[in-house]
Amino acid sequence: MKEARRMLSKKTTFSLLSVCLMLTACSGKDSASAPGNEGKSGDAASDARTIVDTPTTLTLTQPGLSEEQFNIRYGAQLRTAFPKYTFQYISTTGTNFGDLIATNPQLDLLFTSASGMPTYLTSYKLENSINDLIAKNKYDLNRLQATPIDMQKKLSDGQVYGFPINIGTLVFLYNKDLFDKFGTAYPADNMTWDEVYELARKMTRTDGGVAYKGLMFAWEHIVGWNQLSALYFNTSTNKAQLTNNDQIKRVFENAARIWSIPGNEPPNNAYSLGGMRDWFLKDQTVAMYMDADGLIKMTADALKNWDLAKYPVFPDKKGVGPSPNPTFASITKLSKNRDAAFQVLNYLTSNEYQEWAARNLGYMPSLRDAQPIMEHFGKDIPSFAGKNSKALVFDSYADMQQASPYYGLGVIEMSKAINEHLKGKDVNTVLREANERADKAVAEQLAR
Repeated sequence: MKEARRMLSKKTTFSLLSVCLMLTACSGKDSASAPGNEGKSGDAASDARTIVDTPTTLTLTQPGLSEEQFNIRYGAQLRTAFPKYTFQYISTTGTNFGDLIATNPQLDLLFTSASGMPTYLTSYKLENSINDLIAKNKYDLNRLQATPIDMQKKLSDGQVYGFPINIGTLVFLYNKDLFDKFGTAYPADNMTWDEVYELARKMTRTDGGVAYKGLMFAWEHIVGWNQLSALYFNTSTNKAQLTNNDQIKRVFENAARIWSIPGNEPPNNAYSLGGMRDWFLKDQTVAMYMDADGLIKMTADALKNWDLAKYPVFPDKKGVGPSPNPTFASITKLSKNRDAAFQVLNYLTSNEYQEWAARNLGYMPSLRDAQPIMEHFGKDIPSFAGKNSKALVFDSYADMQQASPYYGLGVIEMSKAINEHLKGKDVNTVLREANERADKAVAEQLAR
């Protein structure tokens, strides 16, 4: 028992030091008091040590996430890193988020996907600039992937509300058993979309009375998180731009043609994310599958013989990955402990936590220099051993679709558009109709 306590103490000390040392690296050597802060230490690292050593209660939530799931992803690590802090998690299960805010006068940290920020952070007017805390703590934003930070600044006139703590991206998974069964070479890194289309056509077949699909994918992600930075809405006017838009049309047609391969139609010739996932994970009759990176662990649990390749590229966008959909931790205007909450943000973007999350959870790091952490990716997920983790890292990422607060409306209308196209309507018509519906929906929201 004593030895266990000593080991915990060492881990706790290391976690606290990682927070303080990261600030030290940003603060320089001069520890003199900053002007206007007489009586306080001008050393950001020293101030951080004081803050993390002060008993504090922080309240946190993530819409849609149970307390058990939250503890697996973040809570257990935070309690080890900050033994003087008390973390209180507010579950949103079965609760209207507006009611939750009304009945909880304190909410220090809100965790949400980038696409959820307009829904939960800004629509409830919880946004709170942390630019002052970034300056005060001498935090180097260049540590973080640029795209998510730029997205926030576009939405907020240059303000930052929180930090990305992982980078959600798209993955290109495949069932090696099916390629072996049909004597076909596995997908390679750096394939173009045309090459993947041809491979999907080759792998689509019926054998022994079983229909095998070459390629299925999560439509809303493949089109929404596209590599051409084709946005559903004009971020200045909030007008939909789904029609008379060569980039949107190119993205739409690129994905739609894959479902036009005879025998490679989606379930009942209509988009069904659950149905396609079941084909890939349960029935195991889909050779290749593209979805958000949360599918990595699900695939590792379901398939015995699988791997991943680098997400395919457009020839004129080589090296450019899909738009990310990171998870953000944001300090809200209801926070009563902003300084302490910022230390949590600092820890969640530290090399220590980022490596732990990549190793244990299969999360993509939010740091600009991701490759050293990716070397540990999935190492504590037994079924991930030997997989092609390098395929998950791109030279750069496309601009984020979520720069518009109406992105969710675009997702709805583009899903309707592909179903209409699958029924026989031409691309120009379905995009024009989707554009009209999206503009109407935005106008209705603005009129409320």
